[in-house]
Formats: sequence, structure tokens, C-alpha cells
Amino acid sequence: MSLDSMQDLLITQLNALHAAERHSAELLPKLADAAANPELARTLRAHASHTTAQLERLDNAFETLGVKPPSSRVESEAIKGLAKDCLKLASMRKAEPHVRDAAIIGVAQHVDHDEIAGYGCARTWARLLGHEEIANDLQASLDEERHSDAELSRLAENINRAALTATAT
Repeated sequence: MSLDSMQDLLITQLNALHAAERHSAELLPKLADAAANPELARTLRAHASHTTAQLERLDNAFETLGVKPPSSRVESEAIKGLAKDCLKLASMRKAEPHVRDAAIIGVAQHVDHDEIAGYGCARTWARLLGHEEIANDLQASLDEERHSDAELSRLAENINRAALTATAT
């Protein structure tokens, strides 16, 4: 796709968000399974359930714009790298559980922050282009991502201290 207009830029960003959410839908349950802390696991599963709604909102945006949603082959190199990091952490079963949980929070927040930036840009561009319904849907997804990030930050306070205590010698 070319970037000859703001509409092209919006569609490119929506494609990237769609790829990110598809990866999140696969990753979050795996991270939840790897988490030792039950509250962290619940938080990651709750975030995974929001991913379904976020994908539906993105599909609605594509429909409103008269554009086909991207195929599963559309990828973002950044998200592929984050996904690889996530899966690597989730597979570290012999790691100290609190340290692994701290690492899971870190990588999950990295993904959230990427999505927060993407949703913020796409929302602004949609609003500038007069696509108020799309902008409102993107704002709803942005709010969910921010809530997830805040919840992970709250959990990190105790989990990081537990990780530090568990590894202090």
C-alpha cells in the first residue's frame, strides 16, 4: 500500500494493529499459563478476552472504510519480535517463578505500550479524517490497553519485590 494520503496512513496503522491483536490473542493465554502468580494469570486472561472485542472493532473499521481486513499473513516485524520474546519467557519453566512473572509483566507491558501508541495515532487520524465512529471504537480499545497497562503496573509492585526477595543472597 502506498502512503499518498492520511487515509492510507490510517489503513496502514489499522493493519499493524490488527496484526498486533492477532498475536496478542495467541500470546496472552500462553503467558497466563506460564505465570506463577494467580492474579497475574487472571489479568492476562482478562486482557486476552478484550483482544477479541478489539479485533471486532478493527474489522468494523475496515468495513466502514470499504477495505478488506488484512489476512493473517500481514505481519509487523516489531510485533513478531515481541511475540518471540514473549514465547521465550513463557517457556522458561525452570526460572525462579517471581522473576519469570516480573519478566512476563515487562514484556506484556512492552506489547501494551506499542498498542497504546498505535491506537492513539489511529484514533487521532480517524478523527481528523471525519471517521468519528471509528475514532470512538479506537478510543475504547485505547482505554482497554491503558487499563491493562495500569493493572500490570499495580501487580508489578508486589511481584518485583517478591522477585528481588527470592533472589537476594
